[in-house]
Amino acid sequence: MKKFTLTTRLNIKVICIISVFMITITVYNQWMVFQEKEGEYAAQLEAITDYIIKKIPASTFADIAERKAESQETIEEQAVLINSEIQPFFENILLTSRLVKYGFYSKEQQRIMAIGPELDQSLLINVERSALSTNIYDTEEAHWGRKSQSIVWYGTDVLYHVRPVINDGQVIGHVFACLNLDRALLEIWASVIKTLTTGFLALLIVIMLFQEVFIQFKKELELFAESIVAGRSKLFESKIPELTPILHYISEQTESIARLDRLNIVGEMAASIGHEVRNPMTTVRGFLQFLGNKPSYRDSKEHFNLMISEMDRANKIITEFLALAKNKAMDFKSRDLNEVITNITPLLESDAVRSNCQLKLDLQAVTPVRIDDSSMRQLILNLVRNAIEAMKPGGTVKISTVQRNEKVELSIQDQGGGIQPEIIHKLGTPFITTKENGIGIGLAVCYRIVQRHEGEIKVKSAVGQGTTFTITLNAAGDATRPTGEVKTE
Repeated sequence: MKKFTLTTRLNIKVICIISVFMITITVYNQWMVFQEKEGEYAAQLEAITDYIIKKIPASTFADIAERKAESQETIEEQAVLINSEIQPFFENILLTSRLVKYGFYSKEQQRIMAIGPELDQSLLINVERSALSTNIYDTEEAHWGRKSQSIVWYGTDVLYHVRPVINDGQVIGHVFACLNLDRALLEIWASVIKTLTTGFLALLIVIMLFQEVFIQFKKELELFAESIVAGRSKLFESKIPELTPILHYISEQTESIARLDRLNIVGEMAASIGHEVRNPMTTVRGFLQFLGNKPSYRDSKEHFNLMISEMDRANKIITEFLALAKNKAMDFKSRDLNEVITNITPLLESDAVRSNCQLKLDLQAVTPVRIDDSSMRQLILNLVRNAIEAMKPGGTVKISTVQRNEKVELSIQDQGGGIQPEIIHKLGTPFITTKENGIGIGLAVCYRIVQRHEGEIKVKSAVGQGTTFTITLNAAGDATRPTGEVKTE
């Protein structure tokens, strides 16, 4: 048996839940409406009996009955004649429902002598007064109530109101008005069914519309997944405009997670093999230095020096690997970022002077941030040195800080040749570098430091116009006011 798809199962669940909700609410509302209408029906029935008593006085009922009784007709014929005389009065009664019947019951004849709004001779029959009202002749008071299997409505349940007809102090009968409750309930249920049918059809239409949206949404996600695999998710444009920003956000988070995974993999590799490779390299370097100092190898001194320098270069690479792999505990303290930058400014200026470049500081007043001092120094040194190496002699590196709400931004801007667009989203990945002699580890370390500070690093670059690295850090929780400004040219 073929299983339902996720969309189909979702549709079935939605239809069932909404249907149950609609049925419950509709039935409850209709029942409350019926309870309210029952009071309206009772008032209407009472008004009808009151109108009949006022329009046809008790003496009129008695006179009509007495005259017809003196005739030679049978009781059944008398009842028809009495009804024909009273019927014109009944025709003036305005009804709001066709479910109401009313009439006059004679106590002496023990039969219904008049019925309205239309003549129905089948009801002009001999019936016990208990069949219409139980205690009106005892209490002689008008009242209303419910009765099952009513004769007036051919055995259905009715809501009735009766009022005694009193002539010369004696009850000669009563007028009645009754409503067919079964028919009233059927009309209410018909309204319920109509409402539910309309609502269900509307629900199906909505589901069909959403089905199309779900199908298109699924297609867009499949295309987006393919663009992620192809490495062009940032360029993906959805046919559903509202979906594009969400997908771009997912793309950024996916790339960030992938970068962290790659960093973790490289870190694990470095941690596992770094020390093992370093030990024999130290031994080899020592022997090369020892042999290079022997007189017999004096002619090969340059070769030995070259091998030693390459061993030192390999050792430096391993050191950077270990820096990437280390997950040492950081000592986070509330620090003034401007102060950290100012403390290492002489070292940064020294690097700039050696490369014939200039260093410019634009440190705005910012609140303290929680940072690890050593790691933040390494981050700034790496980024500034990268900026110096990216520029030609005479260029300027600008370091700036600024407060943005609860965030502090650190920016390092250079005047180099910029970074190609296809490389920018790969920055921070080990072995990705734009330098001829670079190994692509330093920037990966920077990304790792920012990540451990729960910050964010952004890159803005244009070919021929330079590059700006912006690091966003959270302000310290106990920060109250910004610190002073520092500017240098």
